[in-house]
Amino acid sequence: MSSSAASPAQAAAAAPANATALLVRFSLNVFLACLTIGMSLSVVPLFVHDTLGYHNIVVGFAVGIQSLATVLTRKFAGRTADQRGARVALKRGLLFVVLSGIALLATSLLVLPAGPRLGVLTAARLLLGVGESLVITGTLTYAIGSLGAPQSGRVMSWTGAAIFGALAVGAPVGLTLYGSTSLVGVAVATCLLPFIGWCVIARIPAVAPAHHAGGALPYSQVLRIVFLPGLALAMQGVGFAVVGAFVVLFFDSARWSRAALALSAFGLAFVLMRLIGGRWPERFGNLRVAQISMIVEALGLLLVWQAPGAGVALVGTALAGAGASLIFPSLGIEVVKRAPAASRGTSLGTYAAFQDIAILLTGPLAGAVANPFGYRAVFLCGAVAAVLGAVVVVTLRARRR
Repeated sequence: MSSSAASPAQAAAAAPANATALLVRFSLNVFLACLTIGMSLSVVPLFVHDTLGYHNIVVGFAVGIQSLATVLTRKFAGRTADQRGARVALKRGLLFVVLSGIALLATSLLVLPAGPRLGVLTAARLLLGVGESLVITGTLTYAIGSLGAPQSGRVMSWTGAAIFGALAVGAPVGLTLYGSTSLVGVAVATCLLPFIGWCVIARIPAVAPAHHAGGALPYSQVLRIVFLPGLALAMQGVGFAVVGAFVVLFFDSARWSRAALALSAFGLAFVLMRLIGGRWPERFGNLRVAQISMIVEALGLLLVWQAPGAGVALVGTALAGAGASLIFPSLGIEVVKRAPAASRGTSLGTYAAFQDIAILLTGPLAGAVANPFGYRAVFLCGAVAAVLGAVVVVTLRARRR
């Protein structure tokens, strides 16, 4: 394994002439698919609480079950991409999204008691979670196979920007549709958007599964390859989760205005850094960028922890978003370098699962910290996790040497 990232000249030489056009098409497909996730996240709580009449615990279940399905199917999605081909994995993922839209439509139109309707809605959420796993893992593997491994950081940066942009845009779009059509409009859009996305990428040639070099690795070896990059990614995910779950509550408890701007500052900084610094991991070294990014995220969270007012807290959330932004692609490059092509999809899916699990666990654990110590304490915990992530990256750099 090389001790340094590919130079910009090497990366450019390895990429096809139409690399940017391909990236735009792959990213637009992901954006359209993930737009359905953003729409559902904004309307499912309202439907479960206001229409079906359930309390917050059931609302939380209905929202969280999709993420659980995504986590549990990351390995399946990776194996599908490796064994059947990334294009097949992506196509199946889009089909699962369409099926979730059909189930969502049934939830809205069926004249049934609340319990059966909640059951159908749960099926829709599970289908969407499986679809998300297949779409994202399939897209990453498909795009890296099409553009070449030296472009993997750029692929992950663009894909991530498309995902988070879709989640941000999907919320107001979903609420607008819900206000005029209840779930029907959201369900119809969920059925149609994957078809549009497929039309965008349908003419991109398939990438054949890599069955050379001894074939796919046993999953135990995949875990060994992914563990340290995944652990560092999980530490980044803690900070990501505490901002998403608690920054608005923190602003409200401190009686500061502009609480909504805190999330906007984090998300905008995150997406802008992905777009501006998408090539930094290849240019400056992926592990170096990951280490610096961890430190920047930690500094941002420490600013929020000690913020005397809303202005400083907003700067802190933006700094945390900018720091968190490049960690996934930077560490993902390390996974691509370490994993053989025949196990690339499984490795990337397993790697992403570390962040999924961290986000799932951080909410309740940070809530347990916030109850006795206040909301400020959760941002300190996020900063400590980011510092630990930087230590893991230092370990990775030492092992590379």
